[in-house]
Amino acid sequence: MKLLEQFNYRELPPVLSTDAMRALDAATKEEMARDAGDGSTAVDAGYRLMKQAGAALYQHVVDVLGNMDGAPGQGAPRKAVAVFVGGGNNGGDGLVLAKLLIEAGIPCTVYSLAAAEKFKNEAKLALDDFVLAGGRLVAYAPAGTGAYFSLVVDCMLGNGASGELRELYAAAVRDIGDWNVPVVAADAPTGYDSREHVRREPCINAVETMLFGFPRLDAYIREGGMFFGRPIVAPLAYPDSLVCKFDEKIYLATESLIPQLLPERDEWGDKREQGCAMIVAGSGNMPGAAVLCTRAALRSGAGLVTLASPEAVMPVLQAKLSEPVFCNLQDMAGQDADSVDDRAMALAPAHIPQILEKAKHCQAFAIGPGLSGAECTRDAVLELLPQIKCPMVIDADALNAIASLNKTVASTTSGAASFLRGITIPGVLTPHRREFERLFGPLPASSIDIPARLRDIARITNKVLLLKGAPTFVAIPDGRVYVVPACNSGLAKGGSGDVLTGIITSFLAQGLGTAEAAVLGALVHQKAGRLAREKMGAYAMLPSDIIKNIYNVI
Repeated sequence: MKLLEQFNYRELPPVLSTDAMRALDAATKEEMARDAGDGSTAVDAGYRLMKQAGAALYQHVVDVLGNMDGAPGQGAPRKAVAVFVGGGNNGGDGLVLAKLLIEAGIPCTVYSLAAAEKFKNEAKLALDDFVLAGGRLVAYAPAGTGAYFSLVVDCMLGNGASGELRELYAAAVRDIGDWNVPVVAADAPTGYDSREHVRREPCINAVETMLFGFPRLDAYIREGGMFFGRPIVAPLAYPDSLVCKFDEKIYLATESLIPQLLPERDEWGDKREQGCAMIVAGSGNMPGAAVLCTRAALRSGAGLVTLASPEAVMPVLQAKLSEPVFCNLQDMAGQDADSVDDRAMALAPAHIPQILEKAKHCQAFAIGPGLSGAECTRDAVLELLPQIKCPMVIDADALNAIASLNKTVASTTSGAASFLRGITIPGVLTPHRREFERLFGPLPASSIDIPARLRDIARITNKVLLLKGAPTFVAIPDGRVYVVPACNSGLAKGGSGDVLTGIITSFLAQGLGTAEAAVLGALVHQKAGRLAREKMGAYAMLPSDIIKNIYNVI
């Protein structure tokens, strides 16, 4: 089991902005040239990096061609590649790719949107090597045909492009779209503005985009994700000593981290030594939320889970669940068996002594799924939370109860934020977008600005903040933000968040810190959801299917 801060840049890569990536490139070239000691220039060093990028792109193109239906066999036509290049370094990456394709005997045509004399520095060195290998530039003319090609590689503009496309580039993008051939983009699809973080018209719609060196947030957010397609990160030889100077404290957390973040099991320990968790959830209209949350906690490894829910809901819960301990929140208001008012069907302040007595024996506490918005529930949540003594997950209706403290507009200085700051026990907040805005005010209009906003709130509240969505963001009070790249509409169903809360609570009970439990919980939830989708499809899968796949993840 590792802590998040113990991972190196290759295991947990930083997400760099366009400016940071350019600055890292420049610093690396200078250092490589200086360290070579043979009179090399920064351009020579930059070409070495370019050749690494082009080689990674080449290997991926070969893999893509090999995986295509109707791979060449006896008598089958050979697959051909169209490489579109501009006159900058992104074009140079494409020329390195094309040289390697020529040397491997893979048919390729290089369409250039710049005259040969426009290629400078590293791109000029790449052009010279391409020509020596027998390649030639074909000046791009609009309205060509793509029938001959199996794949297009877009190396026209890359990561630094901004503003509207010039007409020749726009014509190329339109033609590529008309060809109906899969496109792999290098660094960024042509037509995506990496400075304004918006799609221009027209824009390449890539099936995959190879990001050189480190990930960029544009590839994982709503504004860019559908045009970047599947992002692939190709590491380059950037020195760790330089990477740390441009590290913006945003990191890409992928499924590969799961085995190393998982809590260790004590094979000799009893159920209590595997972690005790308490969940306060459910109400008359939403007993299912309590069931999903509790099942997920048990399936994620907790040794003992106690579910506290109102007395009137207990028969339903006990019919659906076998494994948890039940804390029957009795109708302290003296309601008879036929009563269905809020005090009998929902959490109320009178239940707090029962909950605190049970919570004394737990290592983690969760509250919120399906609690309802009853006034007595809001009062109970606000009175109970400051008295909890173990790490907690605050979700759903518990977050809404806290949001009720915002008497005017929600902000980082309003009642909700102050209340959360006053809870000294470590905690994880798990809002979706609407819950977040009730608590803290509007999210930024552009997803690219969300990490900075979450970072501020995590610091102000001194809580780990997990914003559910595509992608999921996890902000830590010390300023780190983790991006969990998820894009699965099958998870966009009522109950999925209850499952996530149960998973995180289980990992907290097993001894993980709030940051590790939140990131690992999001990753396990995402992967279990992906496996459910692969088997059942996004339409048919249910939150309970996520729980059924947790064992396949762990």
